[in-house]
Amino acid sequence: MSLFIQGMRRSGTTILHDALLEDPKLRCFYEPLREQDVSVGGGSGARTTDAFAESRALREQFQRVRYPDVPIDEFNWGGPRDPDLELAEDLPAHCRDFLAFLIEQARQVAIKETRLHHKVPVLAEIDPEARLVHLVRDPRAVTASIMYGRRGREADRFPTADAFFEARSDRNLWSSRRISELLIEKGVADVSDPPDFMRVLLVWKATFAATKSGGETTLDDRYLRLRHEDLSMEPVATLGRLYEFIGRPLPAAVSAWAIENIRGPRSIPFEDDPRWAQAAERLGMREAAHEAGYTGLGATLA
Repeated sequence: MSLFIQGMRRSGTTILHDALLEDPKLRCFYEPLREQDVSVGGGSGARTTDAFAESRALREQFQRVRYPDVPIDEFNWGGPRDPDLELAEDLPAHCRDFLAFLIEQARQVAIKETRLHHKVPVLAEIDPEARLVHLVRDPRAVTASIMYGRRGREADRFPTADAFFEARSDRNLWSSRRISELLIEKGVADVSDPPDFMRVLLVWKATFAATKSGGETTLDDRYLRLRHEDLSMEPVATLGRLYEFIGRPLPAAVSAWAIENIRGPRSIPFEDDPRWAQAAERLGMREAAHEAGYTGLGATLA
């Protein structure tokens, strides 16, 4: 059984991966298509080890044996090396074969990624029995988390709502800057030089729609969408849904770790500011947000 976990950056995929690490029957791999760097604690910070260590070691072994002519950096298929690749709908042979190699490492494997939103049909080609958990988070919370940076290090940039909603910078924004530029070039949204927060919202809309469409049309009942907020507020019940999805009882160790380590949802900065709803209207993303279970970007559609 292979289980893929896909979600936009800062959507809680790492904390879910962290919980699944407690399952002795599940071999978990962290972002096999990411950059080569060490990632202590991953995106959640709930653990103090290098989340990428095992994936890196296996990737180096695989590259050395199977694709010695492909530079190891080219296994980072997306941001930060080349965010353009994330909007492509295919994967090259070396990435496909590496994912297949990971699936072969154990009877039950979970692979957590943030770069597969436009490639869900490829996963079904790699493993026709693959299952996908699509983790989503309130687009306002994702946007704030990206703009505030890891552990909130950039929060001082935004002492006021005006500073937050009017900020235009050259920051990478966890690859959202370049991806948003490509989406604007493709005509996905009729905007020009949007502020930073709108760039992240635009990427949220595109990645949500692509993952949802690929999951529903390609995987059918092997696609499950979970909300980060539900995992935060009701970790045991939400993990129970995931384990029901893969046909197993929730392990006690996973449940205990989740209760101990998964925090409740954080407040959204400037949550009630009307500029969220105005941006959602301009980007045409209200329907996608409502489909994901979020109505905070405007009145519920009729």
